[in-house]
Amino acid sequence: MARIAWITDSTAYLEPAFAQEKGIHIVPLSVVFGDRSYREGEEIDEATFYRLVRESPAPPTTSQPSLGDFVALYERLKAEYDVGIAVHLSGGISGTVETSRQGAAMVGFPVHVIDAKITTYPMAFILKAGIRLAEAGRPVEEIVRHMEDVRDRMRALFLVRDLSYLHRGGRLNMAQYVVGSLLQVKPILHFVDGRIVPLEKVRTEKKAVARVFELFDEAVRNVPRARVAIIHANVPEEALRWQARLGERYDHLDVVVSTFGPVIATHVGEGTIGFGWYPLREGEA
Repeated sequence: MARIAWITDSTAYLEPAFAQEKGIHIVPLSVVFGDRSYREGEEIDEATFYRLVRESPAPPTTSQPSLGDFVALYERLKAEYDVGIAVHLSGGISGTVETSRQGAAMVGFPVHVIDAKITTYPMAFILKAGIRLAEAGRPVEEIVRHMEDVRDRMRALFLVRDLSYLHRGGRLNMAQYVVGSLLQVKPILHFVDGRIVPLEKVRTEKKAVARVFELFDEAVRNVPRARVAIIHANVPEEALRWQARLGERYDHLDVVVSTFGPVIATHVGEGTIGFGWYPLREGEA
């Protein structure tokens, strides 16, 4: 059986214990405040990030791993493993996935690099699906096909509360930002072809939350089973309320709570919350 190296980047926001147990290699993206760069998961945690957001005169930016980061990793893994499987955040929002491919090619280490076409915990779902098959002794090609199939079933809905982050990221122009703020518009975002785009714009917080649950219900109520992540940006109590609400309504969902870590929170803003999920096929573990 091939010795598989598992690789992802920090925006999967994997549980540290799971990553350590499975020996997953995590390449960090970075958050930049002024002239100081912090490697996500290594040099900055969420509490420090939100403190710096409040204290810094200018908003943070982000940067992807360098080609050198991947070359160094793959040089090391080449000596220990037969093949690698890497899952990275969408190529539609970051160049990380392409840099990973370039690094593997430069080193000559065979890595199946999967563009998740999404970010945050859905990446962990994809990675875990592959690990389950590997532990069942399935061949690498079958594992990769299954991971890509899980990727293609993945969906997400996110409710953004602070429009200033979307404005700074170029997803709202100034007029949309001003009018949206005045009218209390709350965008509901999703992924299309690996890019974050508005699905609907709903007036008032209460109606927007209700609409997210309505859209989610339409997606999951008729599937036999689904894995779901509730993902939040520094609103843990609300995330737990959402989890309890799902528990009261559904008995066929496997639900976890995760976060938008510093890199992704830089772009969506504090208070953002939503779902990432995929339906399971009949008999799928």
